[in-house]
Amino acid sequence: MTTDIEKREQQEVGSTAAEQLRHSGPAYSPDVDIYVSENEALFIVDLPGVNKGDVTIEVDESDSLIIRGVNGTSEPENAVVKQYRTGNYYRAFQLSKEYDKDKISAKLEYGLLEVSVPRREEAKPKRIEIKA
Repeated sequence: MTTDIEKREQQEVGSTAAEQLRHSGPAYSPDVDIYVSENEALFIVDLPGVNKGDVTIEVDESDSLIIRGVNGTSEPENAVVKQYRTGNYYRAFQLSKEYDKDKISAKLEYGLLEVSVPRREEAKPKRIEIKA
């Protein structure tokens, strides 16, 4: 029996991207769901153990949306079962010109970061009225 939900292990970020974190320790690529509508792109990022003050979101000169998170949770010794790793998080996404980088908003609740990137008004679909 197959399911639409795919479970995967967190992937460790390669050294080049991990170096951009500016923090020591392992860096992981968090799970991200991306939803696109006529009005926005919505990124939902899984950041367990990360507090609001430990997340940075930037858009650089090449229009890359960069998300960094520092996990402040320490692992207990002698774990019997360990299903997620603690460490820093890093993800980057290339944004097209149709998105308004100046109006990005974000919120973090219960380990889920929601980043909303609205479309520029001129990039939104326009309905054409048909006249009789």
